[in-house]
Amino acid sequence: MGWTLPWYSSAKNDFNIDIGVTRDNEELHRVNVFIRDGDCIYYTYYTSDYTYYTSARGTETLGNTWGLLDLTPFGRQEHWEDSPDGWPRSAPYEWWRRHDEYDT
Repeated sequence: MGWTLPWYSSAKNDFNIDIGVTRDNEELHRVNVFIRDGDCIYYTYYTSDYTYYTSARGTETLGNTWGLLDLTPFGRQEHWEDSPDGWPRSAPYEWWRRHDEYDT
């Protein structure tokens, strides 16, 4: 589709230990959301810290685009949302296209 989005992993570093998802002999998972503003990085969202919710449930948002976008600091950037000046805004679903509807 031509999208270029940076995805990062916390594998092979201390981040999982620092946030409590590496415990004793188990490795749990969590959805983490950050935003960068210049040289500052803000931790804006994460799923529950409770072991049951984080390891067994709580990341269903990864199953659909809308839930994942809604976790991000500026959401879907639709015209009614607050976004910083200069950030794109559009009518709901205006940018939504199926994989074969993108220009090549």
